[in-house]
Amino acid sequence: MHEELRVQNEELRSTRDLLDHERRRYADLFDLAPVGYMITDGDGVVRDVNRPAAELLGRDGRFLRGKPLAVLVGVERRAPFRALLREAAEGARWQDEIPFVRADGGRARLVVQAVGPAAGAEKIIRWSLAAPSPPSSPGAGADLASAHALQRTSLSALLDRLHHAVVTLNSSLRVTYANSAALELLTDGRELVGSTLVDPWPEPSLCTIAARMFEHRADPAEARITLEDERRTYEVLALPPDVSGDALLVIADVSADERRYRAEREFVANAAHQLRTPVSAIASAIEVLQGGAKEDPETRDRFLAHLDRQCTRLVRLTRALLLLARAQALDESPAVEVVPLRPVLDAIARSLRPGEGVRVGVDCPFALAALANRDLLEQALANLAENSAKYTIQGEITLCAEAAVGRKVRVVISDTGPGADFASDGSFRRFYRDPTVQGEGFGLGLSIAAEAMRALRGELEIDSGKDGTRAVATLPAAVIRRP
Repeated sequence: MHEELRVQNEELRSTRDLLDHERRRYADLFDLAPVGYMITDGDGVVRDVNRPAAELLGRDGRFLRGKPLAVLVGVERRAPFRALLREAAEGARWQDEIPFVRADGGRARLVVQAVGPAAGAEKIIRWSLAAPSPPSSPGAGADLASAHALQRTSLSALLDRLHHAVVTLNSSLRVTYANSAALELLTDGRELVGSTLVDPWPEPSLCTIAARMFEHRADPAEARITLEDERRTYEVLALPPDVSGDALLVIADVSADERRYRAEREFVANAAHQLRTPVSAIASAIEVLQGGAKEDPETRDRFLAHLDRQCTRLVRLTRALLLLARAQALDESPAVEVVPLRPVLDAIARSLRPGEGVRVGVDCPFALAALANRDLLEQALANLAENSAKYTIQGEITLCAEAAVGRKVRVVISDTGPGADFASDGSFRRFYRDPTVQGEGFGLGLSIAAEAMRALRGELEIDSGKDGTRAVATLPAAVIRRP
């Protein structure tokens, strides 16, 4: 009995030694295989991996065992890879090129074959990994590399000719390509490739837009950014990664288009606001004439002269609005000339219709002149003066001009009205009205005056308090040469 047990133990020990030898032999052969091999369970958790597979993945084999294979796949292909994993677990066999993330953060694109379990067998998946096949011969490889280099150079040259900024970046938001327009916009011409993307503006964050492209099932995104201080508008198009693993950003400067659209919109508002006064005056004069005033020669002549003045004003006003719209759309200065200021201020003073008892005065040397566009200058100053006449109940309105330092001329329109809230630049916004001041109007007068001064390369400042309002327009000075 004891002899039989001894013999059985010897046979078991011999069998165990033989199995250990075969297991070591299998492991050695597994590691010496020219192709990377792995075995995972049906959920893709690594059970065994040979040395070539670990080297291809850029990981230590001990790290890989027990890890889900899907977490090593680039985020842009992770969801499709999990779908293929489920197919393999059901017994399917497939081959694809998959991007894996290495331990150093780099990418390894590998040709992956997966063989699922046979019907009724244990739920394991066998994997083979290999680098993409090289060209068939050294000469062919050199030719192919040269062709690829030529294509990249040609594509880069084409992209550098675009006015749009083009940037590609990886999941770490490191820039992998940037054309010349992108360098100019994001770094003032300095090198950008290899550095982390930075935000050129606060909101919406360009880095946030780019990071969203690497989220699961990310969709292309568009954003519009307006920089008020620089008067620039940009449109951003972001595209999720393709097979290269890089996301794409295209940034277009649409400032000129935005100025044209804004000028078109504002022209309608300007015209409706500014044309209302002369058109109403003309309509009233015609109504009076038709009511019987035309029968009296003296009254008729007075109203005809009034119609003539209003028609002239209407023509000049229309010309000024068109000039202003063009200046806004093209962001260029209109044609300028030497404009004597005394006749302009006298004409504006005569056209004002202030409240009863309000005096209007002009104080301007006859030799003082500005270098400006006459129609735009008249329109800006008339808007300021009419604003004073509208809100001044008693006292006086003064239109004066004086020389200023730096070859400038300063036109000051002051009144003794109740004052308004000009503590911020909000008063120059379109349709802005001070809620503390009663009166009619659409809140366009000061906005138009400010735009006209900007087009003339001048400056407009308004100081208002309980004792009245003082509007100061500063312009380039001109010299009137007397014969």
